Amino acid sequence: MSLQDSNTFVSADTRVVESEASRWASRSRGRVLADGLRRTGRSFRRAAIIVPAAILFVIALVCFAGPAVLGLPAPATGNLADYLLPIGSPGHPLGTNALGNDMLSQLLVGGQVSILVGVGATAIGLVVGVAIGMIAGYYQRVVGTVLMRVLDVIFAFPDIILALAIAAYLGPSVVNTIWAIGFFSIAGFGRIARAQTLRITNFDYVVAARASGRSAWKILLGHIWPNIAGPVLAYALIAVGYAMMAEAALSFLGLGVPIPTPSWGNIIAGSQGFITLAPQLILMPALAMFATIASMNLLSDALQARRPS
Repeated sequence: MSLQDSNTFVSADTRVVESEASRWASRSRGRVLADGLRRTGRSFRRAAIIVPAAILFVIALVCFAGPAVLGLPAPATGNLADYLLPIGSPGHPLGTNALGNDMLSQLLVGGQVSILVGVGATAIGLVVGVAIGMIAGYYQRVVGTVLMRVLDVIFAFPDIILALAIAAYLGPSVVNTIWAIGFFSIAGFGRIARAQTLRITNFDYVVAARASGRSAWKILLGHIWPNIAGPVLAYALIAVGYAMMAEAALSFLGLGVPIPTPSWGNIIAGSQGFITLAPQLILMPALAMFATIASMNLLSDALQARRPS
């Protein structure tokens, strides 16, 4: 073989090596880019959960611990001499309302009541609705059919109209408001629990548990509930926000939380006559309610997106 032929083979081998190196370098860059995108996606998913959860924690902490820590006056012990003081007034950082009540105290204590109503009403709907839905999904014949027809009847009524009727019958109070709103939330939880139970019931581990002779209650609580808890609790976050809005609507109509007990809803209702003179009286509770409900909805969406299908 001549020297020229040897140089030709060496040159060809060099080009092959360079081509392979270039291809591996391209793959490495693609892999690094893909890993970076995956890490960025995980960071966004974590932030989508952490940020709204942190906002909710701060709102709850300020509402429940703020009045004691800040030494605020009682929300309904105002002085008429302090009529509609503006924001930043000495001793009243957020001003006062038409009765001279401190607005910061009203806002924080009202937040306590609104959050308690939302959580309490949702808890009623969750416990009763999920129990009915799981039983209806597990016993799919006569029992399930009867239970679902009951839920369909409840679901057929407009939510707020049903709550208005119950609240008008029971009378305005915090406890009655919780029961009125909790009753109409039963149907939503029941439908979700039944749909998820129907999906889980045919899984192999449930079929095996049935074949082994385990009782229905042990199967429902030990096998089905842990696997439907994710979507149910995600829906519960949305339901809390909806219950808070329903409380605001009932209080606005005089059938919810009665004055002088403050809630974000009746603060807005009591301030509607001053919307041009002191719009901050309505804007402050409205913004607080918006931040709370929006954070709950965002957290629910993030939890649903994180849950494997």
